[in-house]
Amino acid sequence: MKQRTPRLVDKYCLTKTVTILAGVLFMLGFMLAPSGSAQGASVSELEKQKQDLQNQVAQNQKLAQQKQAEANKLSSQIDSLSGDIDKAQNQINQTSGQITQANSDISQTQGQIDDTKKKLDIENKKLNSTIVELYRATNKATYRSTLMLLLSSSDIAAATEGGTQLTVLQEQIDEGITKIETLKAEFEKQKITQQTKKDELEQLKNQQESQRRSVQSQQNYKNSLLGMTVEQQKEYLAIVDKLQGEHSRVSDQIYAERQKQLISGRESLSGGSSGYPYTAIDVPDEWNFLTRECTSYVAWYWNVRLGKRWYNTQPGRGSAKYWPEIARTLGYSVTSTPRVGAIISFNGPLFDGDQWGHVAIVEAVNGNGTLDVSEYNWVEYSYSYRRNVTPSGYGSYSYIY
Repeated sequence: MKQRTPRLVDKYCLTKTVTILAGVLFMLGFMLAPSGSAQGASVSELEKQKQDLQNQVAQNQKLAQQKQAEANKLSSQIDSLSGDIDKAQNQINQTSGQITQANSDISQTQGQIDDTKKKLDIENKKLNSTIVELYRATNKATYRSTLMLLLSSSDIAAATEGGTQLTVLQEQIDEGITKIETLKAEFEKQKITQQTKKDELEQLKNQQESQRRSVQSQQNYKNSLLGMTVEQQKEYLAIVDKLQGEHSRVSDQIYAERQKQLISGRESLSGGSSGYPYTAIDVPDEWNFLTRECTSYVAWYWNVRLGKRWYNTQPGRGSAKYWPEIARTLGYSVTSTPRVGAIISFNGPLFDGDQWGHVAIVEAVNGNGTLDVSEYNWVEYSYSYRRNVTPSGYGSYSYIY
C-alpha cells in the first residue's frame, strides 16, 4: 500500500537490525506470543503490530551499526597492540643479545685476570727464591748450583756473579711483578665496567619485558571485548531474523484479512494482466517510485496509458498519503468527486496504520455509488482488479485528476 522509494527519492527501507539488550525480553515475549492472539485481530490492529515491529527494527539498527563500529575499532586497536608487542619483543631480543655479549666479555676478562694471577704467583715464587739465595750467597758452590737451577735465561747467565747477579734478578722480578699487577688492575677495572653494563642491560630487559607484558595484557583484554561484541552481534542478528519472520507473518495476515473483508462481501477481487511492465520489487522506476508498489503502478498508468505527466516532486514524501500534495505541485485538482481515470488516494487506518496510504486507478463509477479500481500491492506485490468498492469503508480518501 505504501510507496517505498530510495534515498534522495522517497526511500522507505526495511533493513535488518539488532535489538538492544534492554528490549530483548520484551521482543522475545512479543515474538513468542501464541499465534492465535493475532488471528482474531482486526486489520488496524495487525497494522499496529506491524508498525511496532518496524519501529523496533528501526530503533535497533543504530545498535547494530554501533556494535559493528565497536568491533572495527577493537580490531584496529588489537592490530596496533600486536605491532607494539612485536616491537617490544624485538627490543627484548636485542637487549638479550647485548647481555649475552656482556657475559662473554666478562668471562674473557675474568680469564685474563686468572692468567695474570698465575703469572704473579710464578713471579712471586721466583722473587722469594731469589731473596733466600741472597742469604746463601756466602757459600759459593751452593749459591752457583742453586742459582743455575733457578735461572736459565742468557741475560742472568751473562750477569756478574754473586750478590750482583741476585740483585739484578730481584730487580727484574720486581719490575715484572709491577707490570703484571698493573695489567691485573686494568683487567679488574674493565671487569667492573663490564659488570655494570651487564647490570644496566638486565635492568633494561626487565623494563622491556614488563612493558611487553602490559601491552600483552591490553591486547588480551581487547580480544576479550571483541569476542563479546561479535557474540552479541550474532545473538542480535538471530533475534532480528525472528523479528523479520514475525513481520512477514503479520504482513501476510494483513493482506489475507483485506481480501477476506472486501467490505462485508460486496466487493469482488480478481487478478489478470495489466500491462504493467516491471517484474523486480522495490527498484526505482523512471518516475522515482518503487516498482510493484501501488504508487509505481498508478504513475505508470497515468504516464503510459493516459499520457498524463506524473512523477515524484517531493523526494522523501512520495508515499501514497502525500499524493494530494504532489497533485497540487503538478497542477492537478484534488476533489471528492470520482471520475474514470482518476487517481483515488486512500489515507485511512486500513492502510499501514495511516502511515503510507494507498493509491489506485478509478476504472468505473457505478450507479450505486461504488467504484471499480485497478491497483498494485492490494494483494502483496501483485496486480488486482476490485469491483464494487465503497471508498468510505476505508476511511478518508480523495480523487486526483
